[in-house]
Amino acid sequence: MLRFALKHMATKRGKLALTAMSIVLSASVALLALNVSAQVRGGIVRTAGYYDMIVGPPGSATQLAMNTMFFTDAPLGTISYEVVERLEADPRVQEVVPFAMGDSFNGARIIGTAPKLLDGKELREGGMFEETFEAVVGSAVASRYGLNIGDEIVTSHGLAEHGAEHAANPLKVVGILKTTHTAYDNAVFTGVETTWAVHGHEEEGEEHGRAEGEVCAVLVRTKGFNDYFQLMADYGADASLLAINPATVLREVLENVDLSARIVYILSAIILVMNIFVVAVVAMLGLYDARREIALMRLIGVRMRTIARLYLLENALVGLLAAVLSLIGSRLCIRVLSGFASSMGIVLNAGTIYPAEWLILAGVLALGVLPTAALSRRMARRDGLE
Repeated sequence: MLRFALKHMATKRGKLALTAMSIVLSASVALLALNVSAQVRGGIVRTAGYYDMIVGPPGSATQLAMNTMFFTDAPLGTISYEVVERLEADPRVQEVVPFAMGDSFNGARIIGTAPKLLDGKELREGGMFEETFEAVVGSAVASRYGLNIGDEIVTSHGLAEHGAEHAANPLKVVGILKTTHTAYDNAVFTGVETTWAVHGHEEEGEEHGRAEGEVCAVLVRTKGFNDYFQLMADYGADASLLAINPATVLREVLENVDLSARIVYILSAIILVMNIFVVAVVAMLGLYDARREIALMRLIGVRMRTIARLYLLENALVGLLAAVLSLIGSRLCIRVLSGFASSMGIVLNAGTIYPAEWLILAGVLALGVLPTAALSRRMARRDGLE
């Protein structure tokens, strides 16, 4: 019956293609919205949970959080390295990580920091930076530019792709990170001392962490809740500094993401409901147009129950094809969007599929089958009357 169904479908491929396409478009939008919002939310939650305090220059709390957590936007400015030393000497602090940004490598941000920033990130090959002018590169940067251990990269002044090059002070690649599907894949990491040494003393006093003895921010892990609240109160009272809790700040960003996702979900649901009616109408019209064909099959002895199963199988195949194309289409869209999202510090993985997406695909399959199943049941019941 499958071979006959395929041949029968070929005779009306134009109508079936339009039906499948209408389902694919709406389902792809639903899959895309669900997947992207889930990955964005997951990326923010994973990144924000490690440090409970960030200290930087006065300005936007959101910009400070996004800059240090996702390496996006420009730094707010700089603060003295004395703040780092003061926090390191504080008994209430468990871990302190300096953060400096101001240069780039073909658009990839150069992060001046300490090896502790990469705790929990596995190296694909090589080792951690230890000496001045050594660097560890993210997996995407290494793949994009064919970098290997021992290669030298020339950084550029500023965060744009075409700044003045620091050809006299190249960085030596000593390590390459494994893929993390985070902003770390698209960055280059080196010691904070390197960011000072690259520019030398002649540029002392410039913004964005390029002056010797200055950083853009400090990432802090405290030893307990009481320590955290005390430190927030102490550094929050300093008008020359901005102290934030990244989880609190990024929670506001998540609320906007969730609101946008809910709007897209509602629109996708409306489109899917409309498609249910479209498919149902197309199925009824198809069976109505096939009256003569059905009569001919009945004339040669084919039972109505068999004819009903034939049409049910055809629409099941259309639904299955639509589900597969919806999944493929949504993955292609995610690949396209990943380039845009990476500029915001979020890396989208086209290979990630969430359980809710399988439910949507099951719904797509049902969308192709249920209307025909109802009509086929009515057709099959005619055998009892004839």
